[in-house]
Amino acid sequence: MSLIGGAIASAIAGAAAKVGAKMVGKVVSGVLGERGGQLAEAVVTSVAEKLGVEPEAIPDAAEKDLGTAVWKTEAEMPEMIALWSKGLDGQFALLEAETKEGLLQSAWRWGWMYLLALIWSCYLLVFPVLAVFGVHVERVDLAVLLTLTTWFISLYMGGHTVKALGESAINAVKTWKDGK
Repeated sequence: MSLIGGAIASAIAGAAAKVGAKMVGKVVSGVLGERGGQLAEAVVTSVAEKLGVEPEAIPDAAEKDLGTAVWKTEAEMPEMIALWSKGLDGQFALLEAETKEGLLQSAWRWGWMYLLALIWSCYLLVFPVLAVFGVHVERVDLAVLLTLTTWFISLYMGGHTVKALGESAINAVKTWKDGK
């Protein structure tokens, strides 16, 4: 839930309680758990669009405007929930199809996952420990390793996962630079 910060969720939940937007309030309060994160992000995005601001500026919005935006989003909730539900159905259908394929056809996913885990473990743990004992092992170039990992993540987990990782990295760098 990259768009859902404490202040954003609190502002939307507070406005939802005031205007009687029960579905919006439940979604941003985390009642749906981690799986509801995409729906919560859609709600935050919808409220921000109706306010004409970036999601980070939602807590600073005027109370009346925020209430109106939340109420309008509440009216759209049945369609948003239907789309979210359809996405979950697609995920379950994919999982079912993968289990029907059998071990051999879906083994590439597990193989790549364990291979990447092994390579990262060696890169970060084993090879540096060996270097302490005087054994030098040529490591895979970090750019190549990151590229392979990103390809696997995007193929197996979808492009939105890579997008979320990229946004997290950008935010971490911004925070790091602002802290200096």
